[in-house]
This record gives sequence, structure tokens and C-alpha cells, in this order.
Amino acid sequence: VETAQYIGECALQMQERLKSEAGKAKTLLVLHNFVFPHVKPLPSLSKPFLEGYQSGMRTGDKDISMWCLFFNITVLYIIGKPLEVIEQQCQACNAQMVELKEEDQGSCLRMHWQLCFNLMGSSNNTVELSGK
Repeated sequence: VETAQYIGECALQMQERLKSEAGKAKTLLVLHNFVFPHVKPLPSLSKPFLEGYQSGMRTGDKDISMWCLFFNITVLYIIGKPLEVIEQQCQACNAQMVELKEEDQGSCLRMHWQLCFNLMGSSNNTVELSGK
């Protein structure tokens, strides 16, 4: 874990020094999804996922950008943000994922969205996403 953290920190420093957007979204996604959750406080992961989303959208990497959005919502759920806030985020992000035709991310997001509805008691059907 320490070696992975060291390599991850080096990757972020190199990305910063290069001042390049190329690959930034993917670097942020991989590090903050697979390495840093083991060594950093979970609330600190949200901002880098949003930064990865923005970087991916600027460079046209919509696939990675949408994964960053999805994992940001996952972090919000894990750290205990209010379900109403998460549900609103799910709704907004789902609309964007549908518009960009990112089906894998959209499917994963809709499962989280349904989870929010179920936990809030807002869904008569706990299996099929029905929205509001």
C-alpha cells in the first residue's frame, strides 16, 4: 500500500508539472478509486473525482469523465451525505450520462439511484427504477 501511495503521489506530481490535461482524468480516476481510499480520508476523494470529470470533459474523454461522476456519487453515499442530496445528484448525472450515451456508467448509477429511493421509502417497486 505504501509503495502504491508513493507511485500515485509521483504520478500526480508529474501530471501537475506537465500542466497537461492529457490523461489527467484517467490518472485521477484510477488513483482515487483504487489506491487512495486505502490511505486517505474518504471525504477527500470527492474533489479529485469532480476534477477528473471536468478534465475528461475538457479533453473529450467522456467515458472516464462519466466514471468520475459515478464514483463521486459512490463516495457521497459512503461518507454519509443525506440521501436527498445523493438522489438529486443521481438525477442530474443520469441525464448527462443518457445524453452522452454512456450506458455502462448510467446502469451503475441507476442502481445507486434506486438504492436511494429504496432507503428513503420513495419507491413502491424496489427493483425497477421509476424515478420520482
